[in-house]
Amino acid sequence: MNSPRWVEYLLILLLMCAGKALFAQERLDDLRSQAVPADARKSVGNPSHSRKAEPGFVLIAPDRGFLGNREIKDVYEPFSREYRARLVFISLARDYEEAVRQKLKETIGDLREQGAEAIVMLPLLLSEADPHRQKAKALLESLAEPLPFAPSMAEDYLTAQILEDRARALSQTPAKERLVVIGSGAMSFEEAEAMRKDLVRVAESVTGRLGFRETTAVVLFHPAAPDDILHEGNRKAAEAIRAAASGSLRPVVIPFHLGSKHTASMHLGRRIESILKGLPAAYDGREVLPHPNALLWLKKTANPWVRPERDELGVVVMPHGAGEYVNEPILEAIAPLRQRYRLEVAFGMADVDALQEAVDKLESQGAKRILVLRLYNLSLTLKEETEYVLGLSSDSAALGHHAAHGGPGTPARVRTGALLSTAGGFDADPLIAEVLFQRVMEISREPEKETVILLAHGEGSEQRNRFWLEQMEAHAQYIRAKTANRFREVRVATLREDWPEKREKAIAELREMVAKASRDGGKALIVSNRLSGPGPARRYLHGLDYVLNDQGIAPHPNLTRWIEKEIEHWIAGLKGKS
Repeated sequence: MNSPRWVEYLLILLLMCAGKALFAQERLDDLRSQAVPADARKSVGNPSHSRKAEPGFVLIAPDRGFLGNREIKDVYEPFSREYRARLVFISLARDYEEAVRQKLKETIGDLREQGAEAIVMLPLLLSEADPHRQKAKALLESLAEPLPFAPSMAEDYLTAQILEDRARALSQTPAKERLVVIGSGAMSFEEAEAMRKDLVRVAESVTGRLGFRETTAVVLFHPAAPDDILHEGNRKAAEAIRAAASGSLRPVVIPFHLGSKHTASMHLGRRIESILKGLPAAYDGREVLPHPNALLWLKKTANPWVRPERDELGVVVMPHGAGEYVNEPILEAIAPLRQRYRLEVAFGMADVDALQEAVDKLESQGAKRILVLRLYNLSLTLKEETEYVLGLSSDSAALGHHAAHGGPGTPARVRTGALLSTAGGFDADPLIAEVLFQRVMEISREPEKETVILLAHGEGSEQRNRFWLEQMEAHAQYIRAKTANRFREVRVATLREDWPEKREKAIAELREMVAKASRDGGKALIVSNRLSGPGPARRYLHGLDYVLNDQGIAPHPNLTRWIEKEIEHWIAGLKGKS
């Protein structure tokens, strides 16, 4: 007999009071589970999978055999805990074509059943020319499923970092070495050449960072290739490998592929070892996998398709910083924002270690997109350096103090699965002009006798220094307007302190400016137009009569507002792209 639900609850509570707690709790849990829809129960413990309008991802990977596929699963499984994803191994053997087709069909249907608004193919493949990618596309066409494909691994610098790590572990004197990169998987000579070019592009970026004398890439053929192509292609590839591993340059050989790896004795590495036998090659057999960047690449490749929640956004504020008494006011201005945003601070000049630490913290908290906000006077300051370090630009020729034209010593790049952006620089923002106005009024006593001088760090480049002066002139105009031109003058200057050949002239001009302001009973009011602190102004103005407000911009509510405004502008832009 069916009893009313409230009667069952009452009996349960009585049983619990009578010491039958275990049975009662089990029945109570059972009743509660019945009240929760099945679809909702599936998403418990995985909030990202319960979100509406979430895409589905099909990770396609080469069927490598037992050990190789286990390496791929080790990448896929943590990814699938954060994203709605499925894994399909693509076999190039004709015997399994129908099985792969059916697997793709079932996987796509399953993702749609789970509510995926769109489905994206993520190719865990090194090259756009890889035949596994072409096979997957052909099978999808046969299923009338023209799904979008994300770029393959060679398109991202995270993959080059894997190769760099492998090469760095074996290299001794790069200037006397040749980097030899061995790929695999081609089914035709055309595919082999296209795949080789992708490997060369990845390898050359590593050569640029480590300084290898030469770079060579060779591609072996897939066992499923036609017999005549397989034998001839592998014969020529073996000859090319042996030639590259010979000669006066020490060969550093990296098997950079996702080739067959069934057991410890049955894998492509054994073939490569036989090719290198008797040659003086630096070789340890370490392939693309396993490596942490593979999972980072997978997340980074998926994230453009995901509309992030607000708590999946992170911010790294990057001021220059210095000692404690310079940093403390900056941190004070930033502190109120920690209540509203996932936020970290990375002091320095696009320092990759500081940025990596901050990005790691944010990513560990679930951030999928991260803004690096440059807290500097100018939008131009460290823009190129930051973009390069974040992987937003491949142009290492404009890195200034970091490196010279991409040669050895080019800075490393941040390793992350999050999507990175950068913005910043006050320029002529009225919020900052208001701060400078207040700093002037804090030391002003008789405006009619006073000359205000806004004093900044300056740049080495004439063009950039001129741009800085133009931005400060806008601040000066703001001060003139706020005071109805009561000051004798409002002027701007830069010290150009990091460039000795230009600093001397800048200091002479500044000293003359201060001396002129002191004539006829006048007074020079100098305001430090820096984020924090006075800089070296006192040292350069020794012996002159002036009043200095050395506080700088921080801390001030307007600085906090400026940071918040930039963050919200970034967030609004993300919404516009979704």
